[in-house]
Amino acid sequence: MLQLNKSKYSLFLFFSVFLALFYGCTQDEGLGGNSHINGVLVEQFYNDDYSILLSEQPAKDEDIYLLFGEENTVGENTTTSYYGNFAFNYLWAGNYTLYYYAPNPENPELGDVEQLIDIELKAGDEIDLGTLYLKRTLDWDEGTSSISGTVMLTNYKNESEWPNLIVKDRTPAQEQEMYLTYGDHLFYDVRIRTQEDGSFVFSNLIKGDYKIVIYSEDVTGGTANIAITKYITITKEKQNIDLGIIEIEKH
Repeated sequence: MLQLNKSKYSLFLFFSVFLALFYGCTQDEGLGGNSHINGVLVEQFYNDDYSILLSEQPAKDEDIYLLFGEENTVGENTTTSYYGNFAFNYLWAGNYTLYYYAPNPENPELGDVEQLIDIELKAGDEIDLGTLYLKRTLDWDEGTSSISGTVMLTNYKNESEWPNLIVKDRTPAQEQEMYLTYGDHLFYDVRIRTQEDGSFVFSNLIKGDYKIVIYSEDVTGGTANIAITKYITITKEKQNIDLGIIEIEKH
């Protein structure tokens, strides 16, 4: 009879400790509750000064992290789906910090920085964070558009003089240097030369304003060269702009 009482006491003690630990743990934040956090992460692409939104798409396979309360270590993390969705389920009530990494908008060369969102969860909450954004930049030559055209050269006879110049011939301008500048850049971004048939193509361009400069001889004798400038704006992806014929002269 004494042995039976000891067994009952041991069993009672075991369950008492178990229940105390269980209910004690349920007061902490983290997994095990009935609250939920979800949202969608969208990847946006801008030009180098963030003045033009070039395109956007779901941010797939991006890491999302969740901190519990004042803890400094990651409590949970997940990866966005193909459509950019993410969720943290079965959380206890409490304060959380959700974050992900994105390029530093002030200076992307410094690397990624944390994008922090503070969340207060109550029991049974289902918080939809809506759309969150991961902003990146593209260089001027990381697009899908192009600017093309043909340069034709008019040659004048040496014995003729301005303003009574006599045309010798008109041919495609071969190996003619052309300069392209994007936006408000202080210096040109690329220099190319025309092909044998006088054609040229600036490829892989993003949306925005461009300036193309080609030099022609000043046949009036006033200066050595005249800058012929073309201003072009690309307004959409996969836009192919043909400038047609650009005329230059030589005497």
